[in-house]
Amino acid sequence: MSTPFGQVDPVAATRIRAAARQLADIHRGLREDLAQVRAAAQAYADGDRAEPLTLPKRLADHCVAFCEALHAHHTGEDSLAFPYLDATVPELRPVLSRLRQEHVVVADHLRTMREWLDIGHADPDEVLRRLDRLTGDLDEHFRYEEEQLVPAIRALDA
Repeated sequence: MSTPFGQVDPVAATRIRAAARQLADIHRGLREDLAQVRAAAQAYADGDRAEPLTLPKRLADHCVAFCEALHAHHTGEDSLAFPYLDATVPELRPVLSRLRQEHVVVADHLRTMREWLDIGHADPDEVLRRLDRLTGDLDEHFRYEEEQLVPAIRALDA
């Protein structure tokens, strides 16, 4: 976030740095949410049909809530954190470029998952495969982001 004179807004910078220090905790929470979505999908795939109409809806609702939380996280990074880091730590530009590209891939995963669950007749095994692929991609993305961004942000605080 920049001022009209091209300088980084100090309030935005402070908020971005604070959020970055909590990045691992944010990612941990998102991983836990995704694990809950995965567990619900596994129960459904394993034949938990005690509530045949409500379980798929609950799974879809949980997935949508997770998708929205992850989308909000990535939107904040793309619109606030990454431009700030781009302006203050130019050496991170290749890292930020990769992370932005990964955000597009993750958004595609999320859109596909939502479409599958909106249909209401999604094959449970296919949902599990897609969740596993999303989990793998997110784990790699989160790990890379933490390895690359956290040390750079700590250096800004030094």
